[in-house]
Amino acid sequence: MAFFGLRGDSAAPKVTVVTTMKDEGAYILDWVAHYKALGATDIVVFTNDCSDQTDLILRNLNRMGEIHHRFNRVMKRGPHKSALMWAQHEPVVQDADYLLVVDVDEFLQIGVGDGTFKALIETHPDADAIALVWRIFGNAGIEEISETPVPVQFKQAEPEVPTADMRPHRFFKTLYRNNEKFNRMGVHRPFVEPEADDINWVTPDGTKLTDRQIKGALHLDEGFGYDVAQLNQYALRSLDSFLNKQRRGRANHVNGKLELPYWNKFDKNQSTDTRLAERFDAALDIKQELLKDEVLNKHHVAAIDWAQRMAKKARRQPHTKAFLSKLDARSKTAAANDADAA
Repeated sequence: MAFFGLRGDSAAPKVTVVTTMKDEGAYILDWVAHYKALGATDIVVFTNDCSDQTDLILRNLNRMGEIHHRFNRVMKRGPHKSALMWAQHEPVVQDADYLLVVDVDEFLQIGVGDGTFKALIETHPDADAIALVWRIFGNAGIEEISETPVPVQFKQAEPEVPTADMRPHRFFKTLYRNNEKFNRMGVHRPFVEPEADDINWVTPDGTKLTDRQIKGALHLDEGFGYDVAQLNQYALRSLDSFLNKQRRGRANHVNGKLELPYWNKFDKNQSTDTRLAERFDAALDIKQELLKDEVLNKHHVAAIDWAQRMAKKARRQPHTKAFLSKLDARSKTAAANDADAA
């Protein structure tokens, strides 16, 4: 295995991160570098039906000993849930002390200690699971795909505390102890062993989940604890990135449509949060080390070029033109409402 992260620290817990990807080549290295900077011991990535350089980048990272790349055999349950089923058989999953399932558009920021998984776990040493609550980051009017890392580029987010006109609940992902209390991975949370009891499941600020929440909650209304840990959700990224995402489709909802309601749901720009952007240097250092591999560098550059070209192609399609027209009308209406309010 490679030397990044906390692999040389015998006291550090083994943390395995599991994810799925499809046509995400332009964003892979920033994401991988970030989770290595957090101290992930291993990263397992499943892919299926990629059209860009995603598989080429991941195969080379696999060759370099940086991640474990697997081709996903997709079952009726869909790409993401199929990947988690296969992931259960991976040695680095079975041997991990802690497991975390996150997507390539989710960046965990940890605000305690040295900002690593180890520091977060030491904050809650008796916890079986820590709910990492989403904070949605919007598009902020950015149109083009670029080399700039997503957390550095997108700094506008929903308010830390939901306002009166917002739904109070927010979804979460889960960092959890790989013990007998959980029987398998889930997209947002592990499945609880039916006979398990005394499960200590907390939010980053130490708020304990109720028995009812432990049994099946996917979202929380309070106890977000963003000063301790926050899961930044960049579902949109740039407009061109979203257009490519429309073409690709969703991982969990194969027939789900990425239209204006989806954009509105995730285009949250009310507050500014620069904390992760200001602390992304460690990840950038790791990324630069990875790019010293000439083959990997070549595929990374090609992936960004591919994403930019596909977005330009998408903009010529009638369906995309209709979507952009609706988006433009939405923006004009919002601007008019703001002017009236002023």
